[in-house]
Amino acid sequence: MREDEQAFAKRNAENLMFVEDSVRRLHAALSTYYQATYFRVKVEHQESLHAHDAIAEISGPVYR
Repeated sequence: MREDEQAFAKRNAENLMFVEDSVRRLHAALSTYYQATYFRVKVEHQESLHAHDAIAEISGPVYR
């Protein structure tokens, strides 16, 4: 592994976030957006090391 790849891998390991975590954070932010009434979020991590991608989705009305 090259030096720049090692640095990238180290930074990623220090800030783990799965696609499910991302959609939860986006849901929390969108739930407070006063102009929204409904939302749909799809997060996709396109894998470079595995033969599959990780995908998470969330949608629904905004509750006030």
